[in-house]
Amino acid sequence: MDSSTRRTRGVQRGARSQRVVEKVREATMAELARVGFPGLTVEGVAKAANVNRTTIYRRWPSKGALLLAILEPGLERFDHDPDTGSLGGDLLALMLLMGETAALPPGQAVHRAVGSTSDELKELVDTVNERALGAFRRAFDRARARGEVGPTDDTEMIAHLAFFGVVLWAETHERTASEQECRRILRVVLAPLAGSTWTPPARIDDLPH
Repeated sequence: MDSSTRRTRGVQRGARSQRVVEKVREATMAELARVGFPGLTVEGVAKAANVNRTTIYRRWPSKGALLLAILEPGLERFDHDPDTGSLGGDLLALMLLMGETAALPPGQAVHRAVGSTSDELKELVDTVNERALGAFRRAFDRARARGEVGPTDDTEMIAHLAFFGVVLWAETHERTASEQECRRILRVVLAPLAGSTWTPPARIDDLPH
């Protein structure tokens, strides 16, 4: 077998693998809607996806792993930093992205599942939060490189307050925070920064792209 044939077969296997992932994601969403998280089973997902159970167990060994799989496309959005040129602009963009991602069907489905079985899914919640929170930490790293924050500023705490401010707003108000509400949160969490004079833009469209 020559190298070009091996590459072609590798691409074909990769394409088949991606189709399996998409089928399992769709089946997991459908099963969540049909039976909820307590009734979700690998067998049910395998049947709905028309794949072998061992295929699922090999990639997703638990129900939590299946939920993480359907969240992955949304989490990938946080791997691409906004880098607007300012700390406030980056944080505002990330806070709004949190709301947009949570409003997607996978986010809504998992939110309902977590709401009913939070103890069982604690590891999933921690993984999701840590992945998204990483984007907030990188925003502060860029701000430090630009000289926007000083060596004594407690950026880790401020990153947590900005991130969980949006999370708790959604939980207590049963809706995502609006642009105006995100700006209000930012005014509070950025106030402790030495020499902070950042004023959120009137509209998200005013942010640099």
